[in-house]
Amino acid sequence: MGITLEKRLSAWDDFLTRWPKQKVKELTLEEYVDVNNRDTFAYWLEHRTKILGSIRGGDSSKFGIYRRNKPPKGERSHIKHGEVYSWIARFGKTEEEAFDTIKKDILKVIACIESGDVNTIQEIGLADTLKWKLAFLYQDAENPTVINIFKRDMLRDACSDPTGDFSDLYRSLLKDRGDMHIVQYGYEIWNSLEETESADSEVDETETTLADNNMNTNKLNTILYGPPGTGKTYNTINKSLEIVDPEFYHENKENRDLLKKRFDELLNGNRIGFITFHQSFSYEDFVEGLKATTENNQVNYEIEDGIFKRLCESARAKPTIKAAQDHVDISGRKIWKMSLGDTSGDDAFIYQQCVDNGYVLLGYGYDIDFSKAINRKEVIKAYRNDGVTIEKESSDYKVTSVNNFKNEMSIGDLIVVSDGNRKFRAIAEITSDYYFDDSLVADVSYSQARKVTWHRVYEPSLPIDELFKKNLSQMTLYRLYGTTIDTDKLRSILQGSDDSDTVAPGSTVGKYQVESITSELITIRKSNGSELPISKVIVDELCDLVRTGRISIEDIKSKQVFDKVDTTIEKNFVNGYLNVLAPLVEAIINKGISLANQVSSDNRVLIIDEINRGNISNIFGELITLIETSKRAGGKEALSVKLPYSKEPFTVPDNLHIIGTMNTADKSLAQLDIALRRRFEFVEMMTNYELLEKTPDIDGINVSQLVRTINKRIELLYDREHTIGHSFFLPLKDNPSIDLLAEIFELQILPLLEEYFFEDWERVGMVLGDHLKQDESLRFVVEQFDAEEVALLMGEDWEQPGNQSYCRNTHALKSAEAYIGIYS
Repeated sequence: MGITLEKRLSAWDDFLTRWPKQKVKELTLEEYVDVNNRDTFAYWLEHRTKILGSIRGGDSSKFGIYRRNKPPKGERSHIKHGEVYSWIARFGKTEEEAFDTIKKDILKVIACIESGDVNTIQEIGLADTLKWKLAFLYQDAENPTVINIFKRDMLRDACSDPTGDFSDLYRSLLKDRGDMHIVQYGYEIWNSLEETESADSEVDETETTLADNNMNTNKLNTILYGPPGTGKTYNTINKSLEIVDPEFYHENKENRDLLKKRFDELLNGNRIGFITFHQSFSYEDFVEGLKATTENNQVNYEIEDGIFKRLCESARAKPTIKAAQDHVDISGRKIWKMSLGDTSGDDAFIYQQCVDNGYVLLGYGYDIDFSKAINRKEVIKAYRNDGVTIEKESSDYKVTSVNNFKNEMSIGDLIVVSDGNRKFRAIAEITSDYYFDDSLVADVSYSQARKVTWHRVYEPSLPIDELFKKNLSQMTLYRLYGTTIDTDKLRSILQGSDDSDTVAPGSTVGKYQVESITSELITIRKSNGSELPISKVIVDELCDLVRTGRISIEDIKSKQVFDKVDTTIEKNFVNGYLNVLAPLVEAIINKGISLANQVSSDNRVLIIDEINRGNISNIFGELITLIETSKRAGGKEALSVKLPYSKEPFTVPDNLHIIGTMNTADKSLAQLDIALRRRFEFVEMMTNYELLEKTPDIDGINVSQLVRTINKRIELLYDREHTIGHSFFLPLKDNPSIDLLAEIFELQILPLLEEYFFEDWERVGMVLGDHLKQDESLRFVVEQFDAEEVALLMGEDWEQPGNQSYCRNTHALKSAEAYIGIYS
């Protein structure tokens, strides 16, 4: 089915909402073009507005400047290269100068089209496709002067004018537009030229799906609904990956095992959240509430964020500071948790002062200089010399904190700065020894200091589950171990955004190319074209041995590894592939490795399974309004509310998608909370008989026809919302046996039908066609007592009140004829 005009106009509105003229005036180079960002100006022009007229084709130089994802291949006379960007030489000597020129030209195009000066646009130095696409998008749609065709040859063919230029060609074509909308008119012209494919299908299916997925920003809230067993929860995995990591999804969508593994990685990395609603699920579980905690035998009541609030804050948080050294190797480093002032106390300003000045300050130690205190005993001595009483030398925290800060922390250690017990807000690296300076902070005793490099500073703060395995302690400073901090998540955070320099699929390491990287294998392509799979465990251990100084790269090259260390990794493999392993380990140590939880979008997903089983009004509360697209942060009518417990202002970010599942056998769509129905797009999922047709016949039983007939009878006797899904029968595809079919019927289908019809076994039998079977032994449901047994039990004159008693016929479950009799 073709793309509707309404959908095209919606894409146009979305573009102008995202990139109004004022936003373009403030445009930065990173917002203009970036290989890893699908929300840049260039990406919108090429992909997210593709259905308004394509400018695909050629390379990225059509935007004047582009960010590379790999080192440049050779030199081109008209292209200049910097460390990160490449640009057309005529725009400037540096990337800053080039972008400034390009930006001025973009604004000049917008100004010209607003004034109707189409002729001047021809003289502007931007690429034709770029400047005319800009002119089309920023023109007055009611009085257009540019058609959504941006290739000169196409326009000349349409006008039969082999020498015409853009402005003349547009004017000529617009004479015949009449009342047709400019978008539709352009496509009519395009289609009339009978190119190899129409404008709607000019790119391959994968690219169309990707672009459509990115363009449909209104579809932030979706509910998959249908009867049991139609694959609703199963499909949330596909939909989530398509949103969070579309590149991975489209490359691997036929491989269910890889998709599920990737889903689990993103679930563990908090890119995807999963929750199941039930009758007792509450606002406090979903958004925030008071929870009792115990520390030092004292019960405290603290505000605990629910999964929805945590995901919103994670989606909204962005690093306001990233160090110039984007990638940080955490191997061999000690990691510390530290508080910098109380966020609600008089010293709340300490944190910002530390960030601004590149140091961390400890509030313990008063105005005492501990420079000469080289161990815990001397710290105690310094306290006592200053008149401070130390009662328990072994456990006094005034001593412990100062000793840790002065003597245990080292240059190169990492500090995670907490924000309360359930959030963190920055990551720093210690770059100096301890020093004392009582002039740093007035009126508050923060005189113990260390210089740091701030690698990440987040606003707002991130929830602890982005980095930690459990809540943090209230102690100001303590060391973090693997039981508390998830080092894989920390490594991912400090991985760095410029993966052109990291070891990743496509990278060249020595004479070899990295073909793929998973959590288990690194596959190398050798010069002869063959592939070499290497266990990632081996590579990881070699990297760790080198980082900790136990071996060197030279030891790997000279087969000295096993002479220096005792390790269980395969000796013959390491020594046999030293020409591969040595450069690979060296590259990973120096540059890092692309990790599994790096994704191709900034989106996050919350999956709410069984969404109709919860009390929507109680669970969402006032936030039901905020999930609307227009009410989200950055929307046309963005709203925020003050939360009842924390009293914090709260908004829902526009990069958080909500996917719900709804079993219509539990509650029909008509019964659903109307507030929820207005704010979600509903996608019906019914039984997919085509999947069942792939199941081989089982002793003559056609499974697809069997299920189809059962569902038709259910619709007649009940309704379509209580039909039976295909997933119950999918195991038969790999094991087409009568025994498995009998097990499915006995343990799943019959109990489900019994529930549907409230133990009315006569109607259950009708669904299974028993009333049409002449041979009673082939009926799945039979009368429990015959007349003779009734007479024996109750007497000849007894008349049974109500319905006859029925029971299952286990013999029929193993009979192929019984199943065939359902539909034949």
